[in-house]
Amino acid sequence: MQEDGRALEIVGISAFDERIYRSVLACPGITVQELVMRSGESAGRIQSSLSRLRVKGLVSRLWGRSPRWTATNPGTAIRSLVRDMQSELDRLTDTADELEAAFRDVGTDPAGGDQFEVLAGPEEQARWYVRLQQEAKEEVLTFDRPPYVLDYHNPLQTELLRNGVRYRTLYVPEAFEHAGALDEVGSLIRAGEEARILPWLPFKMALVDRSRAVMPLHMDPPLTRGVLIRGSTMVVALVELFERLWREALPVLPELWSQGSPELAPEGDPEAGLGLEDRRVLALLAAGLKDDAIARQLGTSPRSLRRRLRHLLDELNAETRFQAGAQASRRGLV
Repeated sequence: MQEDGRALEIVGISAFDERIYRSVLACPGITVQELVMRSGESAGRIQSSLSRLRVKGLVSRLWGRSPRWTATNPGTAIRSLVRDMQSELDRLTDTADELEAAFRDVGTDPAGGDQFEVLAGPEEQARWYVRLQQEAKEEVLTFDRPPYVLDYHNPLQTELLRNGVRYRTLYVPEAFEHAGALDEVGSLIRAGEEARILPWLPFKMALVDRSRAVMPLHMDPPLTRGVLIRGSTMVVALVELFERLWREALPVLPELWSQGSPELAPEGDPEAGLGLEDRRVLALLAAGLKDDAIARQLGTSPRSLRRRLRHLLDELNAETRFQAGAQASRRGLV
């Protein structure tokens, strides 16, 4: 225990009362007059201090011709005070929860403006991302880019697609760099997702039924803070941004983004001698993936991929990747 007369302030014991308590603790059976002599304080002030300490359970009065004071067991008394304080803190926490619920219920601007709720931590952002999808009735618009707060696989999306919810997703190339990304996106597209690719997105977000959106407040991992947006003005702006970028993005052809059954995939370009795998490589190039990422998705080595790229350039009579992409686009290969 500290000796500066302030150790018990946290449980509501003033510095002065703690000094009196220590004097009583050191001299069991001490009188008020003796405490006056030791402290130099008035008898009235000491008597008031003893009364407060008695209410706190730290001292007790020994009756007799000359009343004396003694300390109770410090461990028992102080732990009792800590338990009482914890109970008060628990009640305060419950009150905070009630007030927060009331704040959320009436938090919308009566003039019809936006409402923002800060989401602390990736777990809270993930919970709202799942909740908004569960509440979706018509459409989910998504900017998909790393870093992620949930596992990349989203079984909820497949279920909602079957139930008629429309999903439109804009991806960046980095979204396809982890193992199995092509198969995952291909399965979502076959289930009904509409997907397009841009070389860059300003942030990530999920926007549900054009009324609510969830997005991080920064893009540096880990995503420690996000925001839930309800209302009109900001959500309308986000929808408009999505639609503008959607028009600029490159569509994803499902047969080029998964290892589907060959009999379901269209033939390649006989004139150029390009099969499905070649078209898949061209699609990944057009999407902006780097050589290592493409090789990883196709299960080949970077060296083998570079030989294949050289072959594709020759077949398309192109000198650069850009020319190869232009040729592939003109012929409808990607």
